[in-house]
Amino acid sequence: MNPGAEGHDRGFAALLSIAAAIERRQAWDLTLALRSVPQVALLRTAARHRCLGYIRRHLLELGVRDEPARALIDALREYAAKAAMQAYATRSQLAAIMEVLTRAGVPFALLKGAARLARGDKEADCNTMYDLDMLVAKEHAHAALEALEHAGYRPDGIFTADRYLAKHHHLIPLAAPGPGLSVELHTQLAPRGMLSMPTDWAACSPHLEQIEGGAALALDPLWTAAHLAIHGAGLRRLHDVIMLARMLRADPGLQDRLLELLTQERWQPVALQAVVALAARVAGIPADVSPDVDRYLAWVIRREDLAPYVRDRSQFVDAWYANRGSLFGAATRLALPEGDPGDAALVATVRFAYRLCGRIITSAIAAATPARA
Repeated sequence: MNPGAEGHDRGFAALLSIAAAIERRQAWDLTLALRSVPQVALLRTAARHRCLGYIRRHLLELGVRDEPARALIDALREYAAKAAMQAYATRSQLAAIMEVLTRAGVPFALLKGAARLARGDKEADCNTMYDLDMLVAKEHAHAALEALEHAGYRPDGIFTADRYLAKHHHLIPLAAPGPGLSVELHTQLAPRGMLSMPTDWAACSPHLEQIEGGAALALDPLWTAAHLAIHGAGLRRLHDVIMLARMLRADPGLQDRLLELLTQERWQPVALQAVVALAARVAGIPADVSPDVDRYLAWVIRREDLAPYVRDRSQFVDAWYANRGSLFGAATRLALPEGDPGDAALVATVRFAYRLCGRIITSAIAAATPARA
């Protein structure tokens, strides 16, 4: 079987073209992009990149009504209804969580979808969410956890909160006491060990602003853009790139300010700059792209055309390009398998070796798969 067999549908390339057409408000280009790929391939790729509701909403807004567009709108009608109902219900849940943390005296800031919900962003109403993310200071993390547990939230996992936090950049996910989304209390924006630049409460707090109406704090535009770049590093979720593209297009000076902020990053500069570069490309605005970033982007776009099993286990190729053409560098640490909290030493060693060998093999297959014209 050809490892790139699924890629003959070119779903990711089409999704990029669709996003560019939407953000530039080019209805005809959007029509052409929809016709360039089978619907099933587009739906599969858009679901993976969290873009289903985004596409449907903008097909309606731009008035694209040819046959492929109508078929896609119809296919996503149930998804859109679910997203709208979830957003309506989750706003009440979010308000209750904010009240619990405020009563407990825990400073917090809303992140990503939670911030969009609180701001009343239309994007929050058309895409489903998996959880609600909030940033807290590490010294307040346990107080926040206890307050939510007292309100009925329960740890969603088999590990203790302390053991879970030792391996993650957020506390153990908390399942809602009834219907609702789980809650993740983040102590920093970036996964543990990913970045050299600080992204904890101390680093973010000077860049928090009151959401209109005074309901809560959220990151200001510059640090919202930085969080999108961080969360989008590796380009596994194009929705982050699209949201950043929208911000760059709305504020012509934001790209320069964001790149200046990201110059302090030493471990992952290529991966972060690649997100900004691709966002600028989607937005249709000029961007100076270094050869290293250009090669990284070319690899990522090719990676998305690979078969799922290989695509999702090509971490060492990702690291090669993120390290500017070297297997040994800061990005390589992220390619190494992580142990499971609570594993005995022997089990952890065997599991690490097994996963490491698997990633080496699949990364070799990914690197050897030729790019298609």
